[in-house]
Amino acid sequence: MKKALLIVPRARRQHLDEALSLAESANYKVVGLVTVRNEWRVNNGVLAETLKIAKESGAEAIIYYGNLQPSSAFKMMKETGLKVIDRVELILEIFSEHAGSKEARLQIEMAKIKHEIPMVRELIRRSKMGEYPGFLGPGGYAIDSYYRHLTKRLARIRRELERIRLTIKERAEKRRHGGMIHVSIVGYASAGKTSIFNRITGESKPVGDKYFTTLHPKHKSVHVGGAKAIFIDTVGFIRDVPPEVIEAFYSTLEEITLSDALIFVVDASEPERDLADKFRAGLRILEEIGAGWIPMVVGLNKIDLLDPAEYERKKAAVKNILGMLSRNAQIIPVSAKTGAGIEELSSASIKVAVGAEPCTRQAGTVEYSCSG
Repeated sequence: MKKALLIVPRARRQHLDEALSLAESANYKVVGLVTVRNEWRVNNGVLAETLKIAKESGAEAIIYYGNLQPSSAFKMMKETGLKVIDRVELILEIFSEHAGSKEARLQIEMAKIKHEIPMVRELIRRSKMGEYPGFLGPGGYAIDSYYRHLTKRLARIRRELERIRLTIKERAEKRRHGGMIHVSIVGYASAGKTSIFNRITGESKPVGDKYFTTLHPKHKSVHVGGAKAIFIDTVGFIRDVPPEVIEAFYSTLEEITLSDALIFVVDASEPERDLADKFRAGLRILEEIGAGWIPMVVGLNKIDLLDPAEYERKKAAVKNILGMLSRNAQIIPVSAKTGAGIEELSSASIKVAVGAEPCTRQAGTVEYSCSG
C-alpha cells in the first residue's frame, strides 16, 4: 500500500469513514489527516501544513477528498512534488482495479478523460502564460496535441458505449418477451448486494469489504414461486456521485431503469445516522437516473449482528425516510451470512413486480398468469 495524506473539507468531515474506506479500497494507507475549510481551493496556509505533515509522515501521495479546482491541484503538486488525487480520481482508481468487462473499461476511460480535460485546459492556459510545470509534462504544442487526442478518443468511446447500451436494451427486451421478470439489486457500496445476489441465485460471485467489487451487472435467472425471474447485481451507490461518473456509467445504470422491481439492500449494522444518510443518497440516485418510480422492497441486511431493539430502531429509521419521500416499500429483515429472510425477500420482489401473488409473464405480452 502507498502512504497517503488525506485532506478532508469540513463539509465532508462527517463522511470521514467513507473517505478512509475508499482510500483503503484504492490501496492507500492514510498516514496523516488535514481538515480544510474549502472544498475547491487551497490557500498558502493549507499548503504549508500539507507540506509539513507530508514530510513528517512520509506520504507518497495526497488525497484531497473534495472537488479540487485544476489550478489548486497544480499548485499543490508543484509545492509538494507529490501526486494529488481528488475524490473523483480516487473513485476511478478503485473502478480501474475491478474493471473486468470491455464495457466497464470503456466507461472508466470515459470518466477519466472527462475529468482530465479541465486539467489539460489549465495546463494549456499556463503554457500560454509561460508557466511550464515541468513535472507535469512537455510544452504547449504537445499539450494541444494531447488535448485533441482526448476529445477524439472521448467521441469514439461515446459511440461504442451507445452501441453497447442498445445491445443491453435489446437483450432485456428479449428476456422480457420470454416471460422473465427483471429484479435489480441496488444499494449503497459495500451493503452486501453481491452476497444477497449469491444467496438468491446460488452463485458464488466474489464479495469483499472493499468498495465497488461489482462494476459490470451480474445476471442470473431463477424460479421464485411460480415466476421465472432474472436477478441483477448492480454497481454500488455513493454519496454525491460525480456527473462524469454518472454519464460514463449510464449504460450500466440504465439497466436498473429497465427493471420490473428493485431490491434495495441496506446495511443494518451501521450507525443509525450513517444508515439513514446512505439510504437517502441511494434513493436520490434512483430518482436521478429515472428509476424512482419502480416498485421496491428493502432488504435490511446483517440482522445477525443486531439485537431486537436495535433492529426495530433501524427499521423505524428506514420507514421514516420512506414516509418523508412518499415511498411505499416492504421492509424485510435478512442476513446474507446466515440466509435468514432471503426467500421472503426474493418472493416479495416478484410480488411487487407484478402487483399480485407470484405470477408468470406470458411470452411476447405484458400479461401475467397468477396463482394463489
